[in-house]
Amino acid sequence: MSKSHLLKYLLISPNLPVGGFCYSEGMESYLQNKNLTDSNSVKDLIISELKIGQIRLDARLLLDFFDIFNEINYRKNLNGNLQKLMSLDKWILSSKDSLEMREQQIQMAKSLFELTKEFGFEYPYENNKKNSWSLAWSWACYCFEITKLEMVENFFYAWSANQLNAALRIIPIGSTKAQLIQRDLLETISKVSKEIMDKEIDDIYFGNIGLAMAQQNHNDLYTKLFRN
Repeated sequence: MSKSHLLKYLLISPNLPVGGFCYSEGMESYLQNKNLTDSNSVKDLIISELKIGQIRLDARLLLDFFDIFNEINYRKNLNGNLQKLMSLDKWILSSKDSLEMREQQIQMAKSLFELTKEFGFEYPYENNKKNSWSLAWSWACYCFEITKLEMVENFFYAWSANQLNAALRIIPIGSTKAQLIQRDLLETISKVSKEIMDKEIDDIYFGNIGLAMAQQNHNDLYTKLFRN
């Protein structure tokens, strides 16, 4: 198929089909427990997650998966790279603190694999139907020939947009205010994305803050908010 840089917008479209998921990742539990009711609190929470949250590790794995896909494509160390691919995928999935979080990741990955398949890019490697969101996102970006920096930026943008979507329904903060917050997040997303590009996995620091803590105590992460 003819590739275009505009294909990257399919990954963050609210209609097709990944952006149509509103995965809250404990947002509702955190906001309710902390009794947060204003937009500034929501913005501060998302910025904190972008700067030191676990989402940073998910984003860094995008780059590793992307490089592995490229080496496999050129038949470099095929068996070793396939093993590394599966190992990293299982590792990032198992790092999620709850069964609900893992199921959410698996469901989103499945939907994205289905989308890329419809566009002619069926995932050719071992797929046990329990893949991580990071793996599926990286595969889509690799197939669409999206640059690595854009891949990370779009990943953070889509994640933050879905957090705002969840907050919008919980507080609510109003759609205009949510858009203003998203605008204010762009500088942080750009800065953090470039920072991630320059770091190795072992150098990625993240703290057990905010949403990560909420996830451990919340057993119904997405039943109300999973789809628009």
